[in-house]
Amino acid sequence: MRLAILTGLYVAVVCSAQVAANKIVLLPLTGLKAPGGVYLIGISLALVQVAHYSAPSRHDGAVNAQAMIAMGFVGSGLLAAYLAIVVHSAAAFPQPAFDEALGSTWRIVLASLAAFIVSETIDNLVGAPLRGRVPDAARVAITAGVSAPIDSVVFLLAAFGTLDFLAGQIVGKLVGALVLGLPIVLVARRFLVEPPGHIVSEPA
Repeated sequence: MRLAILTGLYVAVVCSAQVAANKIVLLPLTGLKAPGGVYLIGISLALVQVAHYSAPSRHDGAVNAQAMIAMGFVGSGLLAAYLAIVVHSAAAFPQPAFDEALGSTWRIVLASLAAFIVSETIDNLVGAPLRGRVPDAARVAITAGVSAPIDSVVFLLAAFGTLDFLAGQIVGKLVGALVLGLPIVLVARRFLVEPPGHIVSEPA
């Protein structure tokens, strides 16, 4: 039940990021530019680390996290498909603002999906072995540091055909993961299934 709630939150964060990515924003204090969903993607990377605590063993926690990633993939695909249908449906009266604001979301979502399945899976694979072996702050920082650049390169090339926003993407995702996502990891792990005092040994 708790994993289902976490998965619902994860899907909502990922889909919200896809819509917000339609606007390029300035990151405070840095002057860097990035798609508006950048902070939410950082949070989604941290939520993957929360899912590792949803089972007693590292293996089962990683499996749950990968299942959650798959649901985010499916949710994003449904969002892209439905927005494309609505944008291309006959309007009852002129509504150009909707088409202008969300008309390119399907392309952004498709680009995000290409980056999403690779980077989030890497985030999961890197984070699972670190569970219980390093502090959560270090684990979130390490996994985000590995996956954020990969996600950013793939997404920007597919969505915009340029790496002009690469620095902003990486900085924004790291801020989202560490400043916003890490507190979520520290709080949410208390509400997920944890072993009584130790990680369950993996089968030989």
